[in-house]
Amino acid sequence: MTERWATVLAALALVIVFATAHPVLDPDMWWHLAVGDAILRHQSVRFADPLSFTHTAVWVNAQWLSESLFAALCRLVGLTGLELLALVVKVTAFLFVFAAMEAPPLTRVWVTFLFAFGALPVMGGVRPQLFSFLLLALLAFWLHRQRSLRQEKVSPATYLLVPSLFALWANLHSFYPLAFTLLFLTVIADWWNEGMGWQPVLGVRWRRQMGLLLALCALATTVTPFGWHSVKQVLVNIVQSSKLPIEEWQPALFLRHPMVMIWAGLLLLWLACLAWSPKRADAWEMLWGAFATVSALTGVRMLAVWCLLMAPFVGAHLGRWLANLPSRQETPRWLPVATLALCALLAGFLIAAKFSPPEFRKRERTEYPLQATAWLFQRKLLGNCLTRYDWGGYVAWRLKGRVRVFVDGRADFYPLTIMRDFLTAYFGKAKWRDVLDRYKVTLVLVPPDAPLANLLALTEGWRLLYRDRQAVIFQRVMTVSPLHPPTKPRKEVAGKAEWWLPLAEGQ
Repeated sequence: MTERWATVLAALALVIVFATAHPVLDPDMWWHLAVGDAILRHQSVRFADPLSFTHTAVWVNAQWLSESLFAALCRLVGLTGLELLALVVKVTAFLFVFAAMEAPPLTRVWVTFLFAFGALPVMGGVRPQLFSFLLLALLAFWLHRQRSLRQEKVSPATYLLVPSLFALWANLHSFYPLAFTLLFLTVIADWWNEGMGWQPVLGVRWRRQMGLLLALCALATTVTPFGWHSVKQVLVNIVQSSKLPIEEWQPALFLRHPMVMIWAGLLLLWLACLAWSPKRADAWEMLWGAFATVSALTGVRMLAVWCLLMAPFVGAHLGRWLANLPSRQETPRWLPVATLALCALLAGFLIAAKFSPPEFRKRERTEYPLQATAWLFQRKLLGNCLTRYDWGGYVAWRLKGRVRVFVDGRADFYPLTIMRDFLTAYFGKAKWRDVLDRYKVTLVLVPPDAPLANLLALTEGWRLLYRDRQAVIFQRVMTVSPLHPPTKPRKEVAGKAEWWLPLAEGQ
């Protein structure tokens, strides 16, 4: 198979892989759209948070650019267009993986397909992290090209292009610290290869120039509306998210999920290549592999990063191994063309079936409280709403500011005390009523089987407004109780705390 046909086949295969998961309707997509709408409405990134009532601070938003892009595109092309954008970004990222691989064309196709399948469950939907996956793949492709061409110096254009890439990255998403780690490990690996007599070695001059490039890239990451505070917030995000019970940040070994088993199989494939491949693994592969593997073990979200980084190494091993096999009968000329035609037909069918408005509506109705939020919107109810963590962004986006939520998916925005209080209230732990009183919660929108729903159904002062299979809505109507006094009420109205009144538009 020629290089050109192999590239087309890889693109079609990637479309088939990723289109099967759509529509994704990622829980975080909704609050990204809500924040993007607020940015476009204010024409600024500095404003008090419009989504939440528990932490109305100015958010140091490291991904404002991608959110603005999502919101603008949603207004033009709707959710279907956004899902198509996500598909294109995923396919493009793994096409960089395909291009970075040193192996026969057909081997590169099926290795790319295999590792894309491994990354499929964790790449998500319309989220800024997709741009990080794309830029990580681009960075890895550039480094593979440097090493394959034995470029012993950094070109002058690189000093402009790579820092510009990092400046863009710092405004799109918060994964750029990974890129710094990978670049640093690449420099260390070149020094290690030189000391061990392994190849390739780019030399001392290249390593010094890469050190200067790293410094320029670090300076470029401060070119944001928030300056160095954006970098600080990214580090806070990494530390704080790891302390919360969020599935995508949990260690892979702690989850009994098929995606972990798929990744374990790919990991074993790489280890088998290290043991039996005729191609020797150098320090670069070992350091990148160790870093990617430890990252994947500490956070499920990093499984996609592992697949993006390690596919070229595995492809190179398998390509060298296959090259040593005895030659077989030549493949019939019609077979590649037939394979391409079949893949194109299947890709077209999946896009037509998966990227249709009825399919999106069906998925939204299944996974989110579509009817409950429509009911609230029609009745013009206002208030402070506690809802499920992964529903927070959806409720805020659907109700367009009429209802503010306790928390949404921005684990880096809310202080840990607020996140712990949310978990206390939602799961009905000790002092759950104190949390509702202290934060002046007036509405609760949760699944019917949520622990808080069962408690409120038996609690005086709360009434059930709405119920369907997906969600229930409770409203606070109780007067001030001496057993559960509110914290610092603003004023009393006819013996009732102001935030306990049923809130309707105009009141």
